[in-house]
Amino acid sequence: MRVTTGSFVPLVVLILSAVSFSQLPSSRCDSSKRALQDCTSLTPVEPPPDQLFALKLGSLDPTAILAESSEGTTDSKPASEEATHPSVLPKKEGFHWGRALTESFTFLVIEQAYVVHTDFSWVVSENGIPFNHYWRDYMQSLSTWTHSGWNDGDPNWFGYVGHPIQGALTGFIEIQNDPQGEKLEFSKTKAYWWSRFKAGLWNAAYSTQWNLGPLSEVTVEKYGTKDRPPWNYDGSYPCSKHCLTGVGQIDIVMTPLAGTGWLIGEDFLDKELVRRVEDATENRLLIDTVRVGLNPIRGGANVLHGRSLWYRASRDAQGMSLVNDQKTASSARETPKTQVPDHGDVFFGYSHTGAIHCQMGFADTTTACDPLSAKAASLSGWNTSLEKKYLRYFGLVADLGGQYGGVNQRSFLFGLRGGASIGRFRPFAEALFGAVHVQESENSSTAANSATSFAEALGLGIDFRLMRLLSWRIQADAIKTELTEFTQQNLRVASGLAIRF
Repeated sequence: MRVTTGSFVPLVVLILSAVSFSQLPSSRCDSSKRALQDCTSLTPVEPPPDQLFALKLGSLDPTAILAESSEGTTDSKPASEEATHPSVLPKKEGFHWGRALTESFTFLVIEQAYVVHTDFSWVVSENGIPFNHYWRDYMQSLSTWTHSGWNDGDPNWFGYVGHPIQGALTGFIEIQNDPQGEKLEFSKTKAYWWSRFKAGLWNAAYSTQWNLGPLSEVTVEKYGTKDRPPWNYDGSYPCSKHCLTGVGQIDIVMTPLAGTGWLIGEDFLDKELVRRVEDATENRLLIDTVRVGLNPIRGGANVLHGRSLWYRASRDAQGMSLVNDQKTASSARETPKTQVPDHGDVFFGYSHTGAIHCQMGFADTTTACDPLSAKAASLSGWNTSLEKKYLRYFGLVADLGGQYGGVNQRSFLFGLRGGASIGRFRPFAEALFGAVHVQESENSSTAANSATSFAEALGLGIDFRLMRLLSWRIQADAIKTELTEFTQQNLRVASGLAIRF
């Protein structure tokens, strides 16, 4: 049979259509809406070489990728080539402003807790209320500072040792929150000195706030105000010549300058001495001890940063000793159900207050209490608190209590708690501020038989973990108030259950 061109073309199309149809996925694969790679009848398509690694990376499980990279297969790309690939270039990490401000504020609260405790009578000297006539007193303090001169009346070691220590710690806070500076060691490089210069600026800003800022020594202790007149060098009143006011230029100068020098000195010791110990021995206890001993201020900043005292960002992956590394590795293998919650806790317990001690005004000697204060001794009642952790070793605390006996006493306290878990135990310390209200139970309607005062509580305690969510707590707080013209100090002991969350 003769085949013409006109009839040959439809015949070729028909034959090719049948062949092409036989290469398509089966109806079973199409009806099930499976992915193309699940249909075995398809011919696999090999991607270009530059896309093969990206496709493989996206299809594998992350854990498998880690395992495969750790085995070091021969067909994997060198790390240097992967690092230069545009799709895996790391973003430049910026300064951790929020974390640095949080750590600095935490350190400020700890320092102010000491100030309030040592100068409690001056804190409540304005009708028993802190910050009473705040703006008037603040303006008076600033005016006094401009004419005060160098000396502020503190012992010499305060200005020439204590404040440089403060400056070094706040400088380390800046360094450990700077990704470009935290791993730098003492050297003559431009990067190192620029990093430490920035730490000095952060130190200077903190020092200025501590001495003259809105939450400074002058605003809390009322230095340089008419309420706290000048005094003699021996601390006596009144003063007529060479008077001291509690404010001076010494701290505003020595803290940033000597503090930055202290910081650089610890860097030098870490590079020249601690490094030599690390090269000479593998004894982790000795290494950690030398690290803390030669860099004590860096250790304090480490704690604020949620690290161990001996941590070094320049050479530590985890900053822990070998024993702690083993514990961390074993805890990482635990399932989430067996891990102990560590976001905070709620405490409910029984409380008891002991004998009360009174002192008149600014005297340090104990004196007989007034009738209302005397009845606030040997009270029993309840205590509850809520802690929410916001740093690894620190948490915000709200503490409420009620004790009953000769008077009804209510306490409303808020502040910080710091502690670290050691096995089943968690020792802690806390600094709380708030108010205490006392009212005679026999005649509660008489206003004269009740009083409210600003209160400060410094305490210690320990939690013993009974099970995953429950701990038993024992704590003691020294509470200071000024309910009348007397300053009262009392010890409150509490014990009960803490529920972790």
